[in-house]
Amino acid sequence: MASKPPKVLISYSHDSTEHRDRVLGLSKRLREEGVDCTIDQYLVPPEGWPRWMEKQIRESDFVLMVCTETYYRRVLGDEDPDRGRGVRWEGHLVYEAIYQADTRNTKFIPVLFEGGGLPWIPPVLRSTSYYDLSIEDGYENLYRRLTNQPKVIKGTLGRFRNLPPAERKSKGGVGREGDFKSSGMEFVFYRS
Repeated sequence: MASKPPKVLISYSHDSTEHRDRVLGLSKRLREEGVDCTIDQYLVPPEGWPRWMEKQIRESDFVLMVCTETYYRRVLGDEDPDRGRGVRWEGHLVYEAIYQADTRNTKFIPVLFEGGGLPWIPPVLRSTSYYDLSIEDGYENLYRRLTNQPKVIKGTLGRFRNLPPAERKSKGGVGREGDFKSSGMEFVFYRS
């Protein structure tokens, strides 16, 4: 289990009022369950949005990326230049962080609010685990990851057992145990 509350940022696009409300609900639930989660709805940063986003991504233990069609377009820069600047900027920061980490990713986690959104996960994150929050098991598995509480714990490694060698029989015929007869010659083998 995490020794201190994990710090989490939720990155999302402002698709609709309902979508923003879902994101707010997720943030509130995580906060109620001990995760230090933040979203842009909690403040207007005096340093401006670009610096605030960069700082949040840098200082967060995890960044949940709520993947929708709109989010996907904006992260990839395929949106009208006057729309979705925040997500385009966050997408740039995410790609840069993964690039600087030699393609290792332990921080950026794709989440879905409705099943079937796999095509909307940005390509840079498709090889990582994602969480479908439309099912309770999806939320629980995400919570386990954020709080370092795995569902299954690897057992302790035991010691090798010493096994005796297997007894081999030959075509030459075997008399009593340990004897070997072949071509009229008799050999006696002793096991130690």
